[in-house]
Formats: sequence, C-alpha cells, structure tokens
Amino acid sequence: MKIYTGNGDGGFSTLSSNLKISKADERFEALGCIDELVSFIGNCRAIVVCPILTKKLEDLQAKLFSIGSAITFPQKREYLPTLKDLKYLEEQIDKTENSFDREKDFVLPGKCELSARLDLARSVCRRLERNIASLDKKFGVDGSIKKYVNRLSDYLYVLARRIDYDYASGNISKIVGDNQPIAQDNGEKDVERIYKEVLKRVSMGKEITLEKARALSQRVREKAEEIGLNAVVAISNSQGRPILVEVMDDAYLVSFDVAIKKAYTSSAVKMSTARLCEEVKDGGSLKGLESEQSLIFLGGGEPLKVGWEVVGAIGVSGGTAEQDAKLALFGAQVFKDL
Repeated sequence: MKIYTGNGDGGFSTLSSNLKISKADERFEALGCIDELVSFIGNCRAIVVCPILTKKLEDLQAKLFSIGSAITFPQKREYLPTLKDLKYLEEQIDKTENSFDREKDFVLPGKCELSARLDLARSVCRRLERNIASLDKKFGVDGSIKKYVNRLSDYLYVLARRIDYDYASGNISKIVGDNQPIAQDNGEKDVERIYKEVLKRVSMGKEITLEKARALSQRVREKAEEIGLNAVVAISNSQGRPILVEVMDDAYLVSFDVAIKKAYTSSAVKMSTARLCEEVKDGGSLKGLESEQSLIFLGGGEPLKVGWEVVGAIGVSGGTAEQDAKLALFGAQVFKDL
C-alpha cells in the first residue's frame, strides 16, 4: 500500500467522519502541533540513556497521541486525560522542583544540549496550549485536555532546569552518557581527557576486552557484596556471546544460566531487560515478543554502550529482579569510565 493517496492534494482532509474539512481548520492545527510536540520529545529522548527518564518521556508521547485521538473523536471519552494523569504530572513537577535549588530569575536556554531540546519541546507545548484555546472557542475542548497541556509545559520547564543543574554539577553523564559536547573550562583544554573522548567517538576500542570485562565484573561483585548479595555476573559481546561469567561464593546454581540469558537478551534487544518487561505488556511497543523462548523477561540485564553504540551487555542474577536490575544498571554506568 502506497503512503501517498492524493486525497489531500486540494487542501482538505477528514477526521472522524467522511466529511471533507479544510486543513486550515483549528482541529488540524492542534493535531499538527501535537505531532510536533511528540517529535520534539522524541528528539529529547534520543540522547537520554537513563531508563527512568526515557520511560517518562515515552509515556508523555503516548499520552499526547491519546489527546490527539480525543480531539479527532470528541465523543470517545476514553482518550481524555484522567485525574490520575493530571495528578501524576503535578507530582512530577513538585518532585523535580524540590530536588534542587532552582533559579528563580529569567533563564536563557542553551546551557546544555538536552535542556535546550527540552526548552524547544516546552515552547511547542505552549503553542499547543494556545491552539487548544482557539479550538475551544469554536468547537469546545474538554477541560482535562487544557489542564494537562498546561501542566505538561510546566513539567518540561522544570525538567529542563533540573538538567541544567545536573550539567553544572557534572552529573549529566548519568542522564545522557557520552552524548554531551566535550566541556572546556575557561577555554583551556584538557588534552588527555579530550583525546580519550575522541577515541570513544570515532569507534576505536569499541569491543569489550577480557580485561575490561574482568574489571567491570569485579566492580559489580564488590557492589553486590556491599548489599549482601551472592550473584553471578555475565558479560557478553554485542552478539550476545559470553565473554566472562563469574560466580560469587554461595550463589544460586540457577543464577549461572539466568545471568547469561539476561546478558544475551539485553544485547539482542539493545535495552535493559527491566524495560523489556514493560514493553511486552499489553499496549507496549514489543507486545508479542514475550513468546520468544531465547529471551528472558526479568530485570538484571543492561546494554553496555560506547557513545551511541551497544558493544555488549551485562547480566546479573542472584537476588530479586529489582536488586539484579540495580546492580546491572550500576555496571552499565561503571563501564562508561573503564
């Protein structure tokens, strides 16, 4: 089936009925702005490596698509934002704002790449709010949509300011990994640091060596020992083949195979197994994959990245899914500095 039909060449299209409507209609303007905002949030998500923030941004995109459906099909109330959706945004705003000392003066966007992208998304969200106000005058818009879009712009604003704070504090790598531009302090370049960074970004040394795998496993096992966990740590290459498997004393026998399978799964799908568990649920983007027997759907697997590229994965097994997931995420973060 061809993507183009020619039906809209005359400047008209349809919504919930076969009635032809001008593309200059306020409804299409609002739907187009929603599409822009979803894309801008995706532009932010593209450089995020923090699974928690990635999931939050994905959820916002999904909710905006639902709001678009509510505008297209106003008679179907199941597409409208709920009170729970609104309260969630307000809780996120309060939680984010209370997590740091926010600047109260006028803020000039552009302190770092991610916050600049979030500010672009926020400004598009403000435009969407204005479009919805115009749409409301002519057709009427449910109050839940107006409230949600208003809170969303506030959330994107405080999130951008939190990212600025993390950037200034030197903690931005936990959120965007190696995707930020190399910082220069007072115009003076740290030659050795920049040289190492360039090596990472031009695809040199991207394979996981046995030496690196051993160093990484040791750090993760030390962390497991701190929390009283006897774990198995498996590290694979980008094809999912094991490079190293190390077993702590008194670890469960079954943990050996499970750790290897977690590393394989994370390499295969290029995401954490904890996130995969969410994506195969009803409504998830990978629904149906849960029947694939070569994969495992338990937290504890994390991809290992050099810049944007997944070069391998780590699998940890020995505790609860939550404990294993935290150890694997710790390992993925440690790997960036090896």
